[in-house]
Amino acid sequence: MFASQGNMENLVNIRLLLVSVAALVLLSAGNAINDYCDYNIDRINRPRRPLPSGRIRRTDALIFAIILTVIGIWLGTLINRNAIGFAILVSIALVSYAFWLKRTPFVGNLVVSGLTGLTFIAGGVAIDSVQGTLIPAIFAFLFTTAREIVKDLEDTEGDLKNNAKTLATLNPRIAVRTAIGFMASVILFSPIPYLFGWYSWHYLIAVLIGVDLVLIGLAIRLCQDASRESCASIQRWMKWDIFVGLGAIYLGF
Repeated sequence: MFASQGNMENLVNIRLLLVSVAALVLLSAGNAINDYCDYNIDRINRPRRPLPSGRIRRTDALIFAIILTVIGIWLGTLINRNAIGFAILVSIALVSYAFWLKRTPFVGNLVVSGLTGLTFIAGGVAIDSVQGTLIPAIFAFLFTTAREIVKDLEDTEGDLKNNAKTLATLNPRIAVRTAIGFMASVILFSPIPYLFGWYSWHYLIAVLIGVDLVLIGLAIRLCQDASRESCASIQRWMKWDIFVGLGAIYLGF
């Protein structure tokens, strides 16, 4: 019996390790192909990045992305059937986003935030139990949607020159309000896991101080100043603050 339990634990740990590596590989592939597609935009918005600066050739980035995608799907075959389908679905979504959906107002933002949330659900898929992954997935989805819109506000100049239609290029005021709305949704959602008894008070204290107060300050700043420089600073703060949120979830168990 004990040997059987030990084997089961080892299997779970191996699957979690494999799905973590697969997620890292596929998201890296997505970043590479996104940089390939955004070459002209990044020449304006982020000229120091590897591709627009000439340190890496565009063709090499595309080949790198293809290799990583194949590796990510192959890793899925080592986990279970659901993981294979999951890996293929994520790969299709990443390619669709880079080539087409990114230039579709608001839809591109939802795709990125959805993929971020699915990263957590992938762990549940690997061990055939997704229930415990839903809270961090929802948290990541709401938080990332807000950050992606702020990021679009930062990138407005390059997007306009390359005819990339985002919520920020079509109507900056609506983009600001939408970003603030999703920040507010994170704040409203944050106490729910505690109120329903899913997470402990450690989570509540950490999320209120480390996430909610920070988001309130960033929302006020965004409302007052939606310039490129301000949005760049806000989205960087949000990038790091999401790790605080994940830390709060970890403390809540």
